Amino acid sequence: MTRSDTMAVDDRQLACFLAAADELHFGRAAARMHMSQPPFSQQIRRLEASVGTALFIRTTRSVRLTPAGEVMYQHAREIAAQTQRMLRAVRQAAVGDGGTLVVGLAPTVMYSPLADALYRYRAQHPQVTLELREMDSNTMQAMLQSRSIDVALMRPMAVCAEIACMEVFHEPMVVALRHDHPWATQQRITPAQLQQLPLLGYAQARSPYFRQVLQTLFQALGVQPHIVQESQIPTLLTLVEIGVGAAIVPWTLSRQRTESLKFLPLQTEGVEARACIVAAWHRGVSHSTRDVFVAAMPCESDMAAQ
Repeated sequence: MTRSDTMAVDDRQLACFLAAADELHFGRAAARMHMSQPPFSQQIRRLEASVGTALFIRTTRSVRLTPAGEVMYQHAREIAAQTQRMLRAVRQAAVGDGGTLVVGLAPTVMYSPLADALYRYRAQHPQVTLELREMDSNTMQAMLQSRSIDVALMRPMAVCAEIACMEVFHEPMVVALRHDHPWATQQRITPAQLQQLPLLGYAQARSPYFRQVLQTLFQALGVQPHIVQESQIPTLLTLVEIGVGAAIVPWTLSRQRTESLKFLPLQTEGVEARACIVAAWHRGVSHSTRDVFVAAMPCESDMAAQ
């Protein structure tokens, strides 16, 4: 179909055609369209002129579709249904209840109670296609700026002014030991014991946030840590399992590998030892579905170590 063909068949003509094909009576079809019969019949004649063939056979007693009219009827019904679906999807997206939302997730988010928040969001907004992409927090600013993702659930990072952040979860840091470690039966680990442990640190290139959390903690506690190896989550837990050392990890990881590892709280003497997760998005991008998603996330949900 050429551009001129497309422009010649308008929505009003298709609506009149559908009414006539449904009713097979021009008087009733015209009333359905809130028109008198002469202008209604004129719309049908214009449509037939546009498509180049008769669509109806009219006698004094009946109206029926021609073979070409049958084909037109089938396609016109599909167009009407598609138009309704389009309008419904557009309206849902306009109020944040439709469309596709691409969410970047830091690996540790998957272990946190935010997974429950994501489940509730999906249950409450079934028309939204939620696309989850796991990636490191230190890559998410670039992904937001390039519009590759709509929102990020990430560990706090230094971000530019155009990236907005809101804390949605925080948790204590705990010590991960092998289950057969002599201190595994204790209630908590003291700063003095922390200094004696061979510790696994976080690699700057992959885990700058957790590296900074530990550096700040050690400085506040006056601890000179004995770092034997640096890595990242979840490899850190494997290194603990094979006996390389102990690790200080976010509490949400304590739900992992419970048969082989023991997770103990730190005795911090009033020093804060916690990790955060934030929702981050681009301030310059208007996105109703994203805004509804961010509002559905818990705000500063504090989970105590169990």
